[in-house]
Amino acid sequence: MKTSKCFWLSIATIAFSASLFAADSFEVRVPAPGPDVIADTLLQEAIDKVAAAGGGVVLLGLGDFKLSRKAGDETVVIKSNVTLRGQGHATHIYLDPATPPNPVRYYPMRIGTASVPASNVVIENLRYTGNDAAIGGGSIMGFNARLDDPAGLLLSCDNVTIRHCWIHDAKQAAGCTKPASNYPSEERQAAQHKNWQVHHNYIHTCGNKAVEFAECNGGLIADNHIVNVTDGPQVIFGSRNIQIRDNTVFFTRSGINITEGSHHIRVSGNHVEPMPEINPKTVGPCLVFRTEPQVLDTVVSDVVVTGNIFRNQLTQSRCVLRFETRPEALSCTYQSITITGNEFDGDACLVDKTKPAATTLQDILFADNMCQGDVVSVPDATMASRRVVLRGNMLRKPGNIRLNASQWIWSGNTHTQGALQVTADAKANVILQNITTAPIIDNGVETQMNGNIVMKQSAHQ
Repeated sequence: MKTSKCFWLSIATIAFSASLFAADSFEVRVPAPGPDVIADTLLQEAIDKVAAAGGGVVLLGLGDFKLSRKAGDETVVIKSNVTLRGQGHATHIYLDPATPPNPVRYYPMRIGTASVPASNVVIENLRYTGNDAAIGGGSIMGFNARLDDPAGLLLSCDNVTIRHCWIHDAKQAAGCTKPASNYPSEERQAAQHKNWQVHHNYIHTCGNKAVEFAECNGGLIADNHIVNVTDGPQVIFGSRNIQIRDNTVFFTRSGINITEGSHHIRVSGNHVEPMPEINPKTVGPCLVFRTEPQVLDTVVSDVVVTGNIFRNQLTQSRCVLRFETRPEALSCTYQSITITGNEFDGDACLVDKTKPAATTLQDILFADNMCQGDVVSVPDATMASRRVVLRGNMLRKPGNIRLNASQWIWSGNTHTQGALQVTADAKANVILQNITTAPIIDNGVETQMNGNIVMKQSAHQ
């Protein structure tokens, strides 16, 4: 009989011969102990054996892997060069639902520790339940790396992939973070997490961000089905070179978040809208550019948003796009942002209503979008905005859209059921070659208008 290059672990002992296997093919198989057994030691010993061999696969069997909550930050630590692989939905890792409530952040399955990073990690083909809401724990995480010990702040967890998993009832399903203290610095920027991929997962019922990349250089959040989460995917604290692509996001507070110093971000092909259960008084933006409650001067820049569907017909604000500089922030400039080819079924608010005096919008291109709601602007005395271009949009709001800002370019837009109204607060705007169904009203100062066409509505419109 041919000897297999894999073997099974009993619950009581791990028996293996490391000499039988090359590091790149090393595999430890772990049968599920069932719901009556705590699997902490079983899982950790298997991970440790694979890591000690230089890397390989921990292959989990079908059934239940129940975890306890231990003293400290985590129950099980996933180490470098380890692939944790289940056999689909039937492989179930979960925190014991009888765990007493505790508000302190906790990682039942942690990637690395507070001070020791883990890189070259893959987690795939399994189901995880944090039981965060179920036990009232308040901060039970999913598959996350957080370096928050001083010894780990200039280190990073790199090359981490989480795919084809079902992640349920965790405060945050997946991601990498560091604490906000001492951010930003050149050393922290150089030591960002690198190459994180979270894709093709089903993420359900998260009490915070579904996926968060903080201080991450190079990442992908793609093809996830994200349902009943407080907030959708987020990039934060100077993250860069990230794609948020082809996700379906149903949220109860906000959709996709681009925040606090992040730049060179691409958001494409996503469908984002509130859950039916959302509080109607919630602002509920599908896409939000914002700061954190930190005393910082911040720039959020070089973001491309294209080919998305943003829908919000369930809140009183009907807000789909929002900018928000938090009260604690010193200032924020949102610049070099391209928003093109999207469907906005709600109001696009090119304005910060939280701390507008600390906010600047500049070099914003809003082009070729289908807009069912309003496009909201404010006077320059309320919020600074420079070189904002609205071009080639199909604007379907019934009635007039008011332009309150100054030095904007409003060009080639089609108003299907009304016109543009330039208010008395608006100065030096350029209004060119727009098609409206009523005459443009110009009460502004130094408005330049040319080539605009009023098109009569037919009886069938």
